[in-house]
Amino acid sequence: MFALVLCLFMAGEKSIELRYTDVAPQIDGIIEDVWRQADLAHYFMQYRPKDGVPACEPTVAYFLADDDNLYVAFRCYTPGRKPVASFKGFEDHVWLYLDTFGSKTMAYMFAICLSGHHDDGLLLEDGRIQDMSWDYVWFFATKMYEDRYDIEVRIPFKSIRYDKDLDTWGLQIRRWHIKDYEVSHWTEVLQKDGMQVSKFGTLRNIRPRTKGYYVELYPEGFFRYDRRGDSTDYTTSPSFNFKWDPTSQMTLNTTVNPDFAQIESDAYSFNLSRYPVRLEERRPFFVEGLDVFRMSHLGLDFFNSLDIFYSRRVGEPLPLPWVGAVPVLGGFKMINKGGDWNIGALGAYTGEINDTITSDTLNIPNRGFGVARISRSILNNSDIGMIFSGTGTDRDDYNLALGLDGAYRAGSSQFILQSAVSDKNDQRGYAVASGGIYRSSNFIAVGSLISVDESFDVTDMGYVPWQGVTNLYVAAGPAWYPETGPILRCYLEPGFILTKYPEGGQWSKLATVFIEPRFRNQLGFYLYAQAGPMHEAETDYVFRGIEGSFWTSARTHMNLNFGGNYSYRYNYYRSRLYDHVWIANQLSTWHWMSFSPVSRISLITYGELIMEWHPDGELHAITPVWTPRIEYQIMATMGLSTYSEFVFATEEGRLSTAEIYSNRIGFLFSWNFLPKSWIYVAFNNLRRDSGNGLELAERIAAIKLKYLIYF
Repeated sequence: MFALVLCLFMAGEKSIELRYTDVAPQIDGIIEDVWRQADLAHYFMQYRPKDGVPACEPTVAYFLADDDNLYVAFRCYTPGRKPVASFKGFEDHVWLYLDTFGSKTMAYMFAICLSGHHDDGLLLEDGRIQDMSWDYVWFFATKMYEDRYDIEVRIPFKSIRYDKDLDTWGLQIRRWHIKDYEVSHWTEVLQKDGMQVSKFGTLRNIRPRTKGYYVELYPEGFFRYDRRGDSTDYTTSPSFNFKWDPTSQMTLNTTVNPDFAQIESDAYSFNLSRYPVRLEERRPFFVEGLDVFRMSHLGLDFFNSLDIFYSRRVGEPLPLPWVGAVPVLGGFKMINKGGDWNIGALGAYTGEINDTITSDTLNIPNRGFGVARISRSILNNSDIGMIFSGTGTDRDDYNLALGLDGAYRAGSSQFILQSAVSDKNDQRGYAVASGGIYRSSNFIAVGSLISVDESFDVTDMGYVPWQGVTNLYVAAGPAWYPETGPILRCYLEPGFILTKYPEGGQWSKLATVFIEPRFRNQLGFYLYAQAGPMHEAETDYVFRGIEGSFWTSARTHMNLNFGGNYSYRYNYYRSRLYDHVWIANQLSTWHWMSFSPVSRISLITYGELIMEWHPDGELHAITPVWTPRIEYQIMATMGLSTYSEFVFATEEGRLSTAEIYSNRIGFLFSWNFLPKSWIYVAFNNLRRDSGNGLELAERIAAIKLKYLIYF
């Protein structure tokens, strides 16, 4: 009878009440008597290794508040074992999710590890995308016992945005157990659905009574030493960032003379395709709120989004190492989030560059950038939106774009539709993209369509490099979610791809098949194969390719991922280099492995091996890339890391002739000594083959201090 009542209780929507206290808990990891007045979240359900059954290790969460703060405490039992804390490798930890606008699509995330590691970010698109770029001011403490561990958290209401007229927030708690690699949640999460904000439980009686505004003054000091060839420069650069939250929903940011130097360089990439590599944004001013300034997304690799604003275009690096990047002189950003409406505006201004290159002169004028976005929530957790982006130097040199988009979400299924129009110096073009995924208890279907007009051009401020391309991808097949046995879930998706490139009117037609099983013991792999007649670059041939990857984290202190890709295809890099059509075999393999022999040290290695054949069948080139890395965690907030990136070149594709083409050595010391306050000490040394051995191409050393003043 008790089991039946328990099951009925867990099947309904879970809800707890936020209770208020006049005595604030001490955030020291000790759950004292004041927590006895709190309402409790308990009865957690497994997500892994078994779907939808009670968690093997109990968890209890307590919720309190006062005028200025939300307090949360977790008591995590570990019967029969001692909790595991590790600076490197796996450890016991807890995630807290808060949907503070009742949006059912977006939630704040807070992660607390037993060692003291922590992280924060956003859960977007109803749980389909994680954005770990956000950084908040919040506090926590942990304490470990023989058969449990306790965590206390304090989140100032001023640190997060919320709807002040909403008295109920969405709530989810996720616990990661070392034992059997179990994952459990407060509200049930199933393998076929994954985490969904729309299925969170609720935290009731939200009444923030904090007064005043939240202000961040964020000065930065930067000293940098640069040596390129025979030239040496010393740079001292102060910058200033200001953040003001005039309401509980609005944030204003400004930056003056920002330092956007990368603490670590972008990884080396050897690109054989026709399209440029897309790089991740790392610069703080652009990272925070990046989710606002883009159209809705599926969060899946097969969907090509119309990104008419791509922040890496602002102050982008130049292909000239002695010039560096275009300087960003300043920027402004406004974000207003609500339960129904989200609005954002961003502007930036870059400096000019005048540099002489042999007999030519590089002249880059001052340039302004702007983007504005508005979106509205509809139909519970779907949305529609509009985005405008633009850049220009004067009336005769401009690039503008306007985009419309919508996302319909129903359970674990989702459909996206995007359209855009561009105007570059009075040349107009159009583009449309859509994609979707449908899931049921035993079936999955995915698809995407993109069509870009040859005149569509957002090169100066966006990333839509597929001018003149129409591409359709459809795949569908069975899905398995076994309740018992070694397989956790498995997908099998046969499909097809139709593509028309701008060089001609013929369609490329490929048959595809995708299979991905995941196992309960943390093993998994996927295989993706394609084959069919291809027409690109005014050339006809039969394309064939297969890609696969295997991963495991079955051992507590080791992660491993390796895979490869074989294809018979057009090689754009060699075709440009040798000025003739180059259709031949290509093979690449990659690996990534992390091993933690002790709690504070990680030994990491990642690398790639690219092999290219000549059209006549002879092996032409082998390009090995290998990067060993060592990370040492001094304490939870202080760490050291060093790496050495080797890029090799071979003659006529013989490994026996391999010589180092370039070597980049990097070192980084980082200390997060106060909330959002950091000290960095970085060193980067790049050497390239000049024909007479490796010679210095670039050496950079830097010391950077970021200090947060907030009130």
